[in-house]
Amino acid sequence: MQIQNDNWIQELWSWADQNNIPDLEWVTHDSYLNSGYFKGLPRDKDKLLNLETLNLLGFQLTNLPVQITHLVHLKKLHLLGNQLTELPVNISNLINLEELYLAGNKLTSLPKEIGKLENLKLLLIQENNISTIPKEIGKLLKLTTLELGGNQLASLPKEIGKLENLRKLTLWKNKLTTLPKELHALSKLTELDCLYNKLELTQENVKWLDNLINNHCDVNI
Repeated sequence: MQIQNDNWIQELWSWADQNNIPDLEWVTHDSYLNSGYFKGLPRDKDKLLNLETLNLLGFQLTNLPVQITHLVHLKKLHLLGNQLTELPVNISNLINLEELYLAGNKLTSLPKEIGKLENLKLLLIQENNISTIPKEIGKLLKLTTLELGGNQLASLPKEIGKLENLRKLTLWKNKLTTLPKELHALSKLTELDCLYNKLELTQENVKWLDNLINNHCDVNI
């Protein structure tokens, strides 16, 4: 078993080398709260196996290797600003993941297995080419932030209405013409952005939106 583990680690390090991903390093940046952030993939085995945050921001990655899904202690996975067209279905192995950043890629869909990330609180997939959202997203009951803006969505799965802990939902710049009535269960929203769609609101929609505004939700529609 140990040999098998070492194999996937070596394969992951080889992939990182091929994609010019450095060893874990501190990047100084004044705009960040701590004046910077860690970026890269640890080349130390113990650090790798216990890694909780993996930041692969802006490496122009075209694929995400399945070996990353062995990093089961990950809580935060940053993949913004790459060229990813799909996610491995084995992403469901990352059962401790709380934050998944996928903005600014070339994704056209999400695997239904994303519904197994039951500890996920934040899911950012804006600025991709996604045309459908799997109904399994309704299983992510701990989600507080869901950002879907800048995609190709013509409809939403009614299962989003099950995400009753959502505080922030962004749907801007899609191809939406309707909002499913199931969204009306989202009474805890503090931010809702539906700008740049072609929505035809029902009376029920309007009543729900009025209630959100009266409860101090920032609504843009």
